Amino acid sequence: MATIIFDVDDTLYDQFIPFKKAFHQAICEVTEAEIKRLYQLNREKSDALFEKSETGELPKVDMQVMRIQYACEQTNRPISRKKALDFQKAYEHEQKKLNLYPEMRELLNKLSQNNHQLALLTNGAAAHQQKKIDQLGLARWIKQDQVFISGELGKMKPNKAIFELVETSLTVKKDKPIYIGDSFQNDVIGGKNAGWTVIWLNTRQTKPNTCRVQPDAIVEHPNELLILFEEQGYFK
Repeated sequence: MATIIFDVDDTLYDQFIPFKKAFHQAICEVTEAEIKRLYQLNREKSDALFEKSETGELPKVDMQVMRIQYACEQTNRPISRKKALDFQKAYEHEQKKLNLYPEMRELLNKLSQNNHQLALLTNGAAAHQQKKIDQLGLARWIKQDQVFISGELGKMKPNKAIFELVETSLTVKKDKPIYIGDSFQNDVIGGKNAGWTVIWLNTRQTKPNTCRVQPDAIVEHPNELLILFEEQGYFK
């Protein structure tokens, strides 16, 4: 039995979809290339502000405003605070419609049927992340005591301590856990520093700023995960 742990955002579902819909509804219509750039910038700013938001140094609403304002400023379309709040409201509404990647649903089914231990490790506010987990129906495969959210634990990725806490909380029989996530900084560096096997789901085809840490495998689409696990004998 292997222990396989998943990130949530942009790993089990495509976070770009609610962002794109909300931006078009609340701000303006843009090209596909522009919306992808805006999404990337928004994520970068969100990651940069995340720790301050988690510790309470920066109010959550200010972080939400600042990240979309930053993305818009960097693409020469500055927006007001009110417009940023309109976007956030639309974004939260769209997040209520989340769906798993079909390939992730199949992967979770096959891993569960083969008696592998499954868990979640995600950064974010506890209530907010739990809503997403519930929306995605993940309780079908993952028990609540195998859900680990940084907002509940007082530690966050890429801090090695949160990975160690998760590992000691689970029954890891032999091999180190396998971790699947989209963020090079949080998931790849954090997981490798904890000694885990890490699969980088790089759907955005981003390039890391450092090469000192390498994932054990890189896939660019969830379907490649299915192939990888089947080739490595995780399905009977």
